[in-house]
Amino acid sequence: MQITWEAAPSRDDIPLLVCRAAGTPLDAPVAVCVHGYGRQPLDMLEAFGPLAVAAGFVLVLPLFRDRGPFRQYQQLWSPRKPVRADLALLRALDRLAGQGCLSARRFCLFGHSGGGQFAHRLALLHPARVAALGIGAAGWYTWPDESWPWPLGLGAAEGFGAQANLEEFLSLPIRVWVGERDDGADEVLRDEPSITALQGDGRLKRAQRWVSALQQQAQQLGVTTDLALEVLPRAGHDFRVCQRRGGLANKVFAHFERVRASV
Repeated sequence: MQITWEAAPSRDDIPLLVCRAAGTPLDAPVAVCVHGYGRQPLDMLEAFGPLAVAAGFVLVLPLFRDRGPFRQYQQLWSPRKPVRADLALLRALDRLAGQGCLSARRFCLFGHSGGGQFAHRLALLHPARVAALGIGAAGWYTWPDESWPWPLGLGAAEGFGAQANLEEFLSLPIRVWVGERDDGADEVLRDEPSITALQGDGRLKRAQRWVSALQQQAQQLGVTTDLALEVLPRAGHDFRVCQRRGGLANKVFAHFERVRASV
């Protein structure tokens, strides 16, 4: 297993850990896995690295530092530091592709916790770049409703120049995983009244309501979906526990391998 560190060329860019087997071809499928609020990409390297190598994927792990323009990477953008986290990741992938390091026209995308927030929001804005989407226990979601401003909904937000493509997003293969014990508040869960009233008071309930809202939207738009929520037994929120008790990483790569032909 070869692991390389791709440094960020500027403050407005992000570094990447890239993991692959020796001799992996340049056109190998790419899996991008995004850390949570605690910013621990090495936990994901340990869980996903062997699976990626065995499946012939290139694993890419971005690092959104907790200082500077990406403190709110989960929401893609902050009006105080308007550098787009989604565009920073796409730039980094395109930079590696331009250097002949990988091919990332389309990639499989997973994020856990804050990374799950980031992942589904990137996929809403750039569904053509995403081959398959996996979300692990996001704290809260962008609702498929333009009556709410971004990032709570798809409505316009002052200074945020992006437009979601809901129909194309709903056509993606999407899986959501949440631990069965991840059903209450904790110190990092956003609990503003607007979020709680719309989505519920815990990650499990929020995931259930969001998936239901997506299914309703797909039905109204006449879109065929490949969307499912799976509850992980005996697991709470911690990524390592979700992997140890629920086999989360294995489920993620099983999902990615099902759609690898389109990557």
